[in-house]
Amino acid sequence: MGFVRAVEIFPPLFPRTAGSDSRIDLEHGIDLLIDDARRVRKFADILLVADVKNPRLLKLSTIEAAAMLRERVRVDVAPVLVVRDFNRSQFLSAVLTCLSRQLGHLMFAWGDDYAAGSGATNVRDFATLAQSIREATLLRKRAAASTRFLAPVNVELLSSKGEVTRARERLRAGSEYLLAQPPTTDLQSLERHEALLRGAGLRDHVLLNVFPFKDFNDVRECEAYFGWNLPHSLHRIAEKGQKALFETEREVVTSIRSRGLPGIYLNTRGIPSLAERFLS
Repeated sequence: MGFVRAVEIFPPLFPRTAGSDSRIDLEHGIDLLIDDARRVRKFADILLVADVKNPRLLKLSTIEAAAMLRERVRVDVAPVLVVRDFNRSQFLSAVLTCLSRQLGHLMFAWGDDYAAGSGATNVRDFATLAQSIREATLLRKRAAASTRFLAPVNVELLSSKGEVTRARERLRAGSEYLLAQPPTTDLQSLERHEALLRGAGLRDHVLLNVFPFKDFNDVRECEAYFGWNLPHSLHRIAEKGQKALFETEREVVTSIRSRGLPGIYLNTRGIPSLAERFLS
């Protein structure tokens, strides 16, 4: 495929709480999804349909959204399946549904623990993400399907033997690429992440992440929300404002490509048009 551009897109989202003014306009939500995908498809090799875990929102199934995009936009799509939201039978049925829809890719995520009192509970039918990928790979073989699999990796933890082992297990289980978090935020961060990938023998298997920060406060809020420990060099850039952040992120994309790395994974934070700004 050459340099791979995986671009995130959100499925249609609706308020969970019912009320007199909370009509769910499915047709409008689907139209917006299709329009967004058409605008960014020339900047994306894979559209990643994100699983948005917000207890205040309802979402269209990532599988259904991906299937609509494949049919109506003619683009390679990857719905995200959060493994710990399914029991084993449900998970394998969901994988089989993706295979039957002839989707180009499928992304597996482990999923964070649900907060106490959120009204939801994690399912623990699989001991590891790699185990779920292995079972999906066996199912893919039985179905003679060609859907390729993606999985996550914490690039900052690749200095530890445990994370390197987990990453390699996910690849051996059947993943084509690993999508990195936390993001590669500037050229200094890129140097560090590339060195970690090279040291782990994973340089050709990981799509580094680009994340569009808004300003200094946004950087701090994302650190708190996601548990990231972002470099001080990013903080200094963020103090200069959004324009400086965007220019730096574009430099990162250009440098990732020029270094011969396999590709990038672009978070859009629900604004897919950012793909044109970073990838044109």
